[in-house]
Amino acid sequence: MTKQLPQSLYFALCMLILTACSEGQFEIKERWIAEAPPNVVAQAGYLTLDNNSRKPMSLISVTSDAFADIQIHRSVHDKATGLVTMVHEKQVDIPAHKTVKFEPGSYHLMLMKPQSTLREGDQVTMKLTFTDGAEFNMTFAVRREKFTL
Repeated sequence: MTKQLPQSLYFALCMLILTACSEGQFEIKERWIAEAPPNVVAQAGYLTLDNNSRKPMSLISVTSDAFADIQIHRSVHDKATGLVTMVHEKQVDIPAHKTVKFEPGSYHLMLMKPQSTLREGDQVTMKLTFTDGAEFNMTFAVRREKFTL
């Protein structure tokens, strides 16, 4: 009986922790980098920020040893002129219970001066930092994509 009590208590605590973690999660998913030809000066990175928590989050920086600099950009389409321009964003807000997608023609990571040529199947680690001090080291897969805007 004394051996089962600690196991039962351990099991109950594990269930409580799992329940707490399953509610209010912040997820970073669908992480990838577009493959580019050798000697490019910039590449694009994409991801989905899924904020199922009760508090808003704001992405303020992304860093990686694989690039000299990483900037957060947003593509803006001017319907009057038909031109698409990139706007440098200081941060991206992810409201509570909302999703923000970084995808072609929208938000994206501008990956400046790659330190090596990245090919489909390669993996790159990046650190995402948020205004509340949270930091996540995430792996991004390099893949070949056909883009349409």
